[in-house]
Amino acid sequence: MAKARRGRKPVRRARDPDAGGGTREHWRADGAPKSQYGSADEANRYALQVRLEDGVDLDPYTCSICGHWHLGNRRH
Repeated sequence: MAKARRGRKPVRRARDPDAGGGTREHWRADGAPKSQYGSADEANRYALQVRLEDGVDLDPYTCSICGHWHLGNRRH
């Protein structure tokens, strides 16, 4: 019988060296850039969709690195 594989850590992708030195504002935990939205309205619509489908509350914010809108975990 084959041995079960243990989970692997995600491979970190190279970050843009001009992107603010590793801030989570623009980068996901796995090292990939966060999804970008062109407007607050578009980000809010997607955040609502995620809340209704998955029950996850996300807050839209403007990224100081790329200037687009991203979604992040709601801070209390």
